[in-house]
Amino acid sequence: MQFQSTVFPTAEDIKLWERLSPEQQRAIITRELDEAEESGVAESVSMDDLIARVRARKR
Repeated sequence: MQFQSTVFPTAEDIKLWERLSPEQQRAIITRELDEAEESGVAESVSMDDLIARVRARKR
């Protein structure tokens, strides 16, 4: 099961989440946490670099 966004859920994501049992919700939360831990430490970037990346994507 995949949500469009777990940070900014859509109305469809919320409806889907609410249809899940508490056990299913916990399983998804555990999966998301495990994936985050396995992805490692994020690279360190300055705020200027981050802003430049965002602006480059919008072009």
